[in-house]
Amino acid sequence: MIETQNAKRPMQRFTMRQDGSAAGARSIRPAPSGRGPAGWRTVPLAGLLAGGLALIVTLGPVRPARALDEPGHIADSRATAVSPEPALHPREKTYIKRHWGVEVMYVRQTAAGYMLEFRYKVLDPDKAKPLFERQTKPVLTHAETGAKLTVPVPAKTGALRNSDSPLADHIYWMFFTNPAKLVRPGDHVSIEIGDFRVDGLTVQ
Repeated sequence: MIETQNAKRPMQRFTMRQDGSAAGARSIRPAPSGRGPAGWRTVPLAGLLAGGLALIVTLGPVRPARALDEPGHIADSRATAVSPEPALHPREKTYIKRHWGVEVMYVRQTAAGYMLEFRYKVLDPDKAKPLFERQTKPVLTHAETGAKLTVPVPAKTGALRNSDSPLADHIYWMFFTNPAKLVRPGDHVSIEIGDFRVDGLTVQ
């Protein structure tokens, strides 16, 4: 078998007979440029690599999406809440005992919630005397609203507070009005009696 090829004509295949003559000539057309044996278009590997590299350079590295449950993301989306006034610190309790001679016990609702009762224990009667002066007007301040509440003064009984001379190891009280049950359990209040002041009391 002899194959011949011309630059302008397709390749022809000839089958040589035993007597030397050529027979059964048929043309063999080369596969179209850029296509494989089955007709698939072939792309050079170098071209693929170059194209992929160009795409990466253009787009840059892909960053993972930020999860919605990340603590920082949730904290940013939330509205900032007003922090409540902290509870009475142990150091302040110690200061009140040493400087004023009293131990603060509690503030709680009473009279179906329409009054607040402040109780304290006298440790040193001499230091605690300023809390019992009748001319002094106690004031309770509601931390959440800023409302100032005072000691009621009924006509028959007078101010609802102790004003007699204090005695050591005795528990004393005073009441404050609480209109419309404004101050509720869990709220924070401060109490002023002249120069005496205590902050961060949690209402029971």
